[in-house]
Amino acid sequence: MKQAHDLLMEATRKLMTIAAIPEWEHELLDKAPPVLWFGDAASEKPKILSFGANPSRWEFLDERGIKKAALQKQEYESRYLSKEKRRFFHLNAAQGWQDILHSDALRTQIINSFNQYFKSGNAYRWFGSNKPDSYNAEGLLRGMNASYFDIETAFRALHIDLFPFTTIRDFGSIRGITERDVLSGFWARDLVHEIINMLQPQRLLVFGAGNLNYFCAYFGADAGPAEHWKAQESGALGSCRVYRFQHEQIPVLGLSVNLGNPKGFNSQGLRELGAYLSGAGV
Repeated sequence: MKQAHDLLMEATRKLMTIAAIPEWEHELLDKAPPVLWFGDAASEKPKILSFGANPSRWEFLDERGIKKAALQKQEYESRYLSKEKRRFFHLNAAQGWQDILHSDALRTQIINSFNQYFKSGNAYRWFGSNKPDSYNAEGLLRGMNASYFDIETAFRALHIDLFPFTTIRDFGSIRGITERDVLSGFWARDLVHEIINMLQPQRLLVFGAGNLNYFCAYFGADAGPAEHWKAQESGALGSCRVYRFQHEQIPVLGLSVNLGNPKGFNSQGLRELGAYLSGAGV
């Protein structure tokens, strides 16, 4: 089984390879290393992994004032997060991706930033916040007795993505070149398997119908029939389709709702759904 340093070097080599392809020139952020996972991989608690497409540009960039701007690299390159707002390690002006391959100390800093993501105080709102009535993905996790944050829950949650490169445009806009240059040949699939093997999760959560469809198609999984869930508790709001299946002998829970933006839910509904998911096996 490969270890974190090996996986980071492997991902960096791939990043450097695709950066040389003209269509990627304006998609990749020069100060952003590959992001292999979000959260405390060193935690001794059993782990639950949530699964997405690829890291958001807002993990490295300050979105204030440019949220509706044209998605141009030259617009963003001067807007990296200030040091006090950072979640992940940023390469400095004297560093390039090639330095990751040659510096054990640099790789250690980058890997430590993965583990410190939810301890930084700057976690992106997609995940939710560290409070009892949290919304977004954290709200569902609280109902499962799990959390991305370092609190008293039975499970520690982490997040991984289909491929680990931060891009300026969203996955849907670059799907063609991503399938051609990153996902073909199963490089990304194999990297995800190595990360999963290293983290040893007890469950994998896939949020959103689009992500679920792509997960099943790419990893050769069959989600099977859907359960139709609706909140029942007084004051709770929410409904979605739930899929239960196995991948590489790991239970997978697939949801039709994207918990980064769980439309139709309130925090109470998310917690109720989490309790429902944790109360029945796959």
